[in-house]
Amino acid sequence: MKQKIFIIFILNITLSVSNVVIAQYQNRIDSLEQVLIPLKQDTNRVKILLELGRIYKNVKPDSALYYLNNAINLSKKISSKNYTAECLNTVGIAYAKLGRYKKAILSWEEAIVMYKEIDNLHGEAGALGNLGVVYRNQGNYDKALEYYQKALKINESIGNKQYIAINLGNIGIVYRNQKNYDKAIEYYQKALKMSKDLNDERSIARNIGNIGIIYNKKGNYDKSLEYYLRALKIYKDLGDKSGIAVNLGNIGIAYSGLKDYNKAIDYYQQSLKINKEVGDKDGIINNYLNISNLNNKLKQYNIAISYADKALEMAKEIGALRLQKFSYLYLSDAYKGLKNYPKVLEYKDLLIQVNDSMFSTEKTKAIADMQTRYESEKKEQQIKLQEAEIEKGKQQVAKEIAEKEKKQTQRNMFIVAFVLMLVLALFIFKSYREKKKANKLLAKQKEEILEKNEELNQQNEEITAQRDEIEEQKELVEEINSHISESIDYATRLQSSILPDEKILTKNVSDHFILFKPKDKVSGDFYWWANVEGQTIITAADSTGHGVPGAFMSMLGGSFLREIVQKEYITHTGVILRKLRKEVIKALKQTGAENEQKDGMDMAIISINHETNIVQFSGANNPLYIVKSGKLKVESEESTAIKLYELDELSTFKLYEVKPNKMPIAIYAKMDNFTTHEIQLEKGDQLYMFSDGFADQFGGKKGKKFMYKPFKKLILENADKPMTEQKEILNQAFENWKGDLEQIDDVVVVGVKV
Repeated sequence: MKQKIFIIFILNITLSVSNVVIAQYQNRIDSLEQVLIPLKQDTNRVKILLELGRIYKNVKPDSALYYLNNAINLSKKISSKNYTAECLNTVGIAYAKLGRYKKAILSWEEAIVMYKEIDNLHGEAGALGNLGVVYRNQGNYDKALEYYQKALKINESIGNKQYIAINLGNIGIVYRNQKNYDKAIEYYQKALKMSKDLNDERSIARNIGNIGIIYNKKGNYDKSLEYYLRALKIYKDLGDKSGIAVNLGNIGIAYSGLKDYNKAIDYYQQSLKINKEVGDKDGIINNYLNISNLNNKLKQYNIAISYADKALEMAKEIGALRLQKFSYLYLSDAYKGLKNYPKVLEYKDLLIQVNDSMFSTEKTKAIADMQTRYESEKKEQQIKLQEAEIEKGKQQVAKEIAEKEKKQTQRNMFIVAFVLMLVLALFIFKSYREKKKANKLLAKQKEEILEKNEELNQQNEEITAQRDEIEEQKELVEEINSHISESIDYATRLQSSILPDEKILTKNVSDHFILFKPKDKVSGDFYWWANVEGQTIITAADSTGHGVPGAFMSMLGGSFLREIVQKEYITHTGVILRKLRKEVIKALKQTGAENEQKDGMDMAIISINHETNIVQFSGANNPLYIVKSGKLKVESEESTAIKLYELDELSTFKLYEVKPNKMPIAIYAKMDNFTTHEIQLEKGDQLYMFSDGFADQFGGKKGKKFMYKPFKKLILENADKPMTEQKEILNQAFENWKGDLEQIDDVVVVGVKV
């Protein structure tokens, strides 16, 4: 999920400032594009293309890539490795801004190879640091540490204190992400010392704030307040409103940890005011959410709702799913405090929908990250092999040249001596001229390197600040995921507790099985039975939807059945369905309005009289299958609703499908009484009730539905086996058919032998 959150965060910031930045540089862009038109395919053209790419890389990365790729092609054509490396490094930054980490990594790796060839340590260290940032974003902390350490080693070797401080701070962030807080503080302290040596106030404030975050995570809120207040003072002296807002918010978090909620809210309000001044929408939303959360804790539920609504509105505007999730969570908590349970359910459902969407995205991202890591490591191995091969070739060529020169010297000693003297004189003269030329070029390159270093420093500071914010967002996401998981686990236990005891069936029927396969942890399908006055009532039902909404309907259905059958002693199946429909309509306040939710359930229900062996059946959209060796004896007048299915004329068993009424247990255009079929059973007869989840499952070689005809055939082919074995056969057939595809719905199949 980290990659996705990072992309959203960057886009939010970029979109809010891109037009302003482009406007500031528009004259420069127009001027460069005019200069570019007449230029030849030479170094000057590469320089203009590279500068245009650098202007666009942070605000319009796609435009930057257009100019930079042209620059790369031209620099390779004129064999300018220095410019090729610079362009590749900038291309990597543009790809990272677009969230295309795979291409960013490959660009930086290619740039590093070229920087090594031309011995450009500044460029090599910068590209290594960029790789560390990307791997940290992807959660590959071991790789991130490896590249940060490499960059640190190079910067220490060339005495680049500014970048040493940045590398130390980045290493501290990785250890913080790994929850190795002691190591994180150690590196933040080193970075702070280096920042003080450089007298870099902004870097000092950033590192002090980072140390405060570590103490906050360790639960030492007093110590974290001390560091936050120190950082706040520096940012106020600098007039840095963004830094002031961040630290005011951090102080609020510390006071929240100390349970001083009113003081925490006061600091959140101060941070909110500054975020509004600078137009930081992400900061505004986070402050709204923090204030809402604390008002819930203070039982100021209406105030909590007001701030959560504001946060939700802005989160929808910028398309921030993570922030929408917390808005729904705090709204749900507030309405729970007000005992407005329909609203609680509404926001819990929206919360789960957003969480499912983000979870799906997270799975896709995880697969992409794994592919990126594999290709990156493969590329590194290829580069190492190429470097080894090149070195081996150089050594072989050097050896051959040395031998050839030795023989040449031996044959022509006197002539060569004279020629060498002449060459030496010419070489001294040429070297003098080349040295003057090289000094000029070196001065020019030094100026360009200083300019590049200044840009990279600014970029790394921005990336570091963004990573800190993203880490806090990650922790919030983990908290909400834990909250949701606990709620769903509780719902699972609750639903399991209301399912009936199998001992009732074991006592009253010859043999039975229940195949129950929820799509999620909780299920919309359910089964239920009871024994009342010598009759056993059994049902298999399919509620609207699956997951938590479906489970709510299933628990509602089970509760109503207990009231109707066990408390009112009603065993007539048609009456049971009619009264159940009435209770569902009443509970869900269904009126039949045009845009009203049509929640309800489909159901097959039977009532077996153990004295007469007559079974009653009624169905709401779901049929009953009866498998027996002889002819079915129907006591009711609805024999036209019974359809015969058999494998062939010689088969022992026949399957009779008793059709249901085509109307659900819910409000419906047609609401007649449910038909009650009475059928005389014989010893060995088998009855099957089920939801549509089995037959509707996609799978097989062509990815199609299983369908009901193969389902009937599967039952008939195995009717001679014990019920427990039939269950295993059905389950294996379902899993084989589904294969690697996702289960699309809940599944329940109940089998009973008389």
